[in-house]
Amino acid sequence: MGKAEVKLAGMGEIVFARGAGVIGCIGLGSCVGTVLFDPRVQAAALAHVMLPEAQEGDAAVQPGKYATTALPALLRMLDTPPAFASRLKAILIGGGELFQNRSQALRIGERNVETLQRLLREARIEIVFEHIRGSSGRSFEFDVATGQIRVRAMGSNCVEKDLSAVLGILRRAA
Repeated sequence: MGKAEVKLAGMGEIVFARGAGVIGCIGLGSCVGTVLFDPRVQAAALAHVMLPEAQEGDAAVQPGKYATTALPALLRMLDTPPAFASRLKAILIGGGELFQNRSQALRIGERNVETLQRLLREARIEIVFEHIRGSSGRSFEFDVATGQIRVRAMGSNCVEKDLSAVLGILRRAA
């Protein structure tokens, strides 16, 4: 992942890339970087999801902030009607519990992951890669053109994976 500009999604934000481009998030704790990829047009949309569900009236301002509003917003950004969502592929990064001594009732990272997995299952969108849960923060970059993903978790080795095959990205002959 070299020359392409990296579009980073800040907390609650959504970013988009088509063809060449790299998208990612920095410093995911309980938040979940949620990528939807459309192999037909080689485009990806990413939401930096902070919370499982929106409070009344709050979602319209920043739909990427909540799992329940981020997924429909990502579908709109990819111009994919819900009936055709099953052609998309999903990537989930984050959802950690960084503060182990907090009340079990909060479990924001776990609830974010559970909500996103349920919504993706209901939309029949296959999750092709997850780097979730645990107790460390993460950052990641996803190269839309090549399908390469790089996840850096605090206190552990960098994980690099070629997702081109599961994403349906055709390699061009050199």
